[in-house]
Amino acid sequence: MFDTPVSPVAGAGWFAVGTAVMGLAALYVAVRGRGVEDPRARGVHVVAALVPAVACGAYLAMALGVGVAEVAVRGGTLRLHWARYADWLFTTPLLLIGLGLFVGADGETLFGAVAADVFMIVTGVAATLSGVPTYRYVWWGVSTVAFLCVLYFVVVALGREARDRDEATRSTFAALRVLIGASWTVYPVWWLVGTGLGLVSPTAEAAGFLLLDTVAKVGFGLLVLRSPALAGADADAPEGEAAPGTPAE
Repeated sequence: MFDTPVSPVAGAGWFAVGTAVMGLAALYVAVRGRGVEDPRARGVHVVAALVPAVACGAYLAMALGVGVAEVAVRGGTLRLHWARYADWLFTTPLLLIGLGLFVGADGETLFGAVAADVFMIVTGVAATLSGVPTYRYVWWGVSTVAFLCVLYFVVVALGREARDRDEATRSTFAALRVLIGASWTVYPVWWLVGTGLGLVSPTAEAAGFLLLDTVAKVGFGLLVLRSPALAGADADAPEGEAAPGTPAE
């Protein structure tokens, strides 16, 4: 059930590709977001640039072998891509914060989603490090339940917030919800196929996670940049209400 002992740079080619893709995406979003003055729009753009920037650092660490370690656990040696989990620990809450900023979610709801997300990642690490196969799948199940809570926040809680916003915000959020919801759903499944059951090679697993990261993290930034909802401060106000500083008709 454990990953077979391999070189720490197994899959380094895909990690190098990930470094380039995430680095270029972060630079592109940062440059395109220059000059944004509306506070909400600026916050979302900052998140959209930070997410691939953090991922770029994680991929670079794994490409150089720094972010990969072999950990002795009961029954064998486990290859742990700790930089991948560190990436997720920062970028997934950032994406939730970005979605919350986009629709104007309240702080309490956002805090609950981020807390569930962090719990999901931590229990995912516990699943990876479990020396007993049964325990591994128990932790995977716990992490998956936490993920369902996060998915509820993305699909239902934020969906309610988006309904009170203008058409441009609703349209962009619908696309973001599908993007995040669909891609994040594949992560635990791919983990189970790779790290959990060892049905694919470490290189194939790295390629799959790179594809998911590109869709979720780069896709978020591209959709944000295209959104007319962030073109002006009027998107901040619920539909039918004037934004601060905008005369009511």
